[in-house]
Amino acid sequence: MSTAVLRVFIVDAFTKAAFGGNAAGVVIVPHWRNIDHGAMQNIASELNLPMTAFVKPSTKELGKAYTLLWFNPVEQASFCGHATLAAGHVLLNILDISVDIVQFDSTAGIICACRSSGEESNKVALSFSNNHPDAVQPTNMHYALLHALIGEQLASTRKIAFYYSRAVGDLLVLIESIDEAELTSLEFRPSPEAIAAGKELGIRAVIYVSPVNHKENDSVARVFNMGSLVKEDQVTGSAHTMIGPLFKTLFGKSVLRARQCSARGGNMTVETRGNAVLITGNAVTVVEGSLLA
Repeated sequence: MSTAVLRVFIVDAFTKAAFGGNAAGVVIVPHWRNIDHGAMQNIASELNLPMTAFVKPSTKELGKAYTLLWFNPVEQASFCGHATLAAGHVLLNILDISVDIVQFDSTAGIICACRSSGEESNKVALSFSNNHPDAVQPTNMHYALLHALIGEQLASTRKIAFYYSRAVGDLLVLIESIDEAELTSLEFRPSPEAIAAGKELGIRAVIYVSPVNHKENDSVARVFNMGSLVKEDQVTGSAHTMIGPLFKTLFGKSVLRARQCSARGGNMTVETRGNAVLITGNAVTVVEGSLLA
């Protein structure tokens, strides 16, 4: 890997305050520079953030079109919402390019990011594919994943439904009548059986979500990755490409004020428009510098 300077940013996505939301690295790769996947993986491992987005302009100047790849510290990812928001934030709000919308050509298809037209000009809106999940007839394996968070006793008192999106590879567990405080207080304790069930079902992540009647939020969720490192995701844009469409179908909410109640926490607005899901959120740059790679 030859030595050259790359611009690198660390951004907290889906938050108005530093050290909240979900952290992502954003690496701007010059148009003339070729970096192979091995080098990108090394950089992502070195940054050691939940996800790093590699953004490369399609032309010499920073303009409208870019390629976008995502890497976590151990492997390439097929889709990541919060790192995409971070990339859009860097281009539109930090580098302040002369366009109001950018297009990312990614492994998840074409994703558009645009400046917010509302009062908060630093917000970024992302247009994703509608990943409406299908209802699933649960098996013992599904219930093992349910009990990993809320336990058997609590599960027996709540109305539960299971959904799955083949496009994303995530299992969505809809839990009615559970508020943010209760959902936040629960501990994720996956048994060996639950971990084995996640692998056998081919589940990338488990989304636990509940509708709420709150002056600021319509839904609360927690998300846990089921890959080689089973851990909680702090704020998850991809999960809400499932949550938004499902809540529109079930509850008539075409615009959803969504909160993810992880330790860092985060908020977003999710609007379902036909085959598209528009996710809008804030982001904060916490580190800006150069990477010798």
